[in-house]
Amino acid sequence: MKKYIVVVTLFSLKLLFAQTDTGCSIANILEKSTSNSLLQTQEDFNCSTEGGKTLITPKMKSVKVLHENEEVVIERTVKSKAETCPPFCIQPIKIKAVKTVGELEVLAFIDKLKEKKARLLIDVRKNIDYLEGTIPGAINLPLFMLDDKSKYQKEVLALLGAKKRNNTWSFKNAQSLLIFGTSALSNDASSAIKKLLELGYPSEKLLYYRDGISRWRALGLTIY
Repeated sequence: MKKYIVVVTLFSLKLLFAQTDTGCSIANILEKSTSNSLLQTQEDFNCSTEGGKTLITPKMKSVKVLHENEEVVIERTVKSKAETCPPFCIQPIKIKAVKTVGELEVLAFIDKLKEKKARLLIDVRKNIDYLEGTIPGAINLPLFMLDDKSKYQKEVLALLGAKKRNNTWSFKNAQSLLIFGTSALSNDASSAIKKLLELGYPSEKLLYYRDGISRWRALGLTIY
């Protein structure tokens, strides 16, 4: 049954590239993968249910600064276990040479989707989250499908326009992608971008909406 679902998912993606209609989506209903190596899980938490102090990033606990002749420690405090880092760490504003964009740039990108050029708005969250609401025009490409251990990685990359030559990928004719996830506290979008760069995807063909669906929703922009 799962094999059939994935075939339908990939077939839907093929139809998308043939039509490129605004609002199309990949009907991937696989919420979990056998491999989650790109994502840290909530089992990594080590804090109380009520929350408390947590890391700012996996490598940053705090920053000390002298303020009005007094040493102040800048730390991060969360209200509950569900906000703890990892995995909910503050993400960098920039990932290597990939351009980070805000809401106006996302809207401009969406406006150009109707031109049916080689561009895609990608929601890398789990399918269950995507179905609860996404940015109009986005298709769902869950992060796990890019994992090296995912049996779907090769076909997904091919559908994005990449071609396998010997043991390397050529991205000469690859789609331009604007990628977003949950929020600036989620590593889903940043992980997807880092993985694509690792595979050789050109940085100039990638855009990073760091604030994600949470900020989009908070600004009162339409959710589909």
